[in-house]
Amino acid sequence: MTAAETAGQDGALPSPAPQQVTVLSQLVARPGRESVVCDALLRLVGPARAEPGNLGYDVHRLKTSPGVFYVLANWADQAAFDAHMATAEVRAMLSDREPDLVAPPVLSYARPLSAPPPDGGRRRPRAGSPAQVTLVPFFTVKPTEVIAVARAHLAMVEPTRAEPGCLGYDLYQSREQPTVLFFYENWTDQDALDAHLNTAAFHRYVRGEVDPRLAVPWAAHTMTMLSSPGGP
Repeated sequence: MTAAETAGQDGALPSPAPQQVTVLSQLVARPGRESVVCDALLRLVGPARAEPGNLGYDVHRLKTSPGVFYVLANWADQAAFDAHMATAEVRAMLSDREPDLVAPPVLSYARPLSAPPPDGGRRRPRAGSPAQVTLVPFFTVKPTEVIAVARAHLAMVEPTRAEPGCLGYDLYQSREQPTVLFFYENWTDQDALDAHLNTAAFHRYVRGEVDPRLAVPWAAHTMTMLSSPGGP
């Protein structure tokens, strides 16, 4: 039985790493304080990646709104994430930067649905590249269609990762709202992303099988990765 053929009573789909905790954090800087918040977030990257249980930690900025930042982090389990949040570095950043933020950070939790590439390797995005694109599309699915949508999305993973401009393509399910799925995608440039959106696989699976099963049309965040290559 594949990871998209069954779901638990809470709506959770099977995961290749069921204990893994993925956290997508949003931080919005006050006008004029964008660089201060950005620097504070980037200072957390090295220590976070060195923590036991960290599987990845990257900082991004919305291309259309330079004061909006997203951190995508993967942790081996809840204990590893809890330990990260208790570190002096994180506690100091949250305290010191509170006046620079419009509101407290918003944390969203997810589980991975796609397995990492078989060889464990992938090209890393380049930090701060103006051409490179990080895309996070969100799909709010009709409750009865989650399994079908996940199956279609998972069918997209292997062919998409093989595309020349793809630097990363991973599928997640929200833990708080199991009818919400999202991809974490990285592309060499907009041309590579545009080519992906016009592939036969995209039209077959996303346009043909996913879109009719959504509660609302999908929407995406388009971002620049700010953190330097590194980590697992």
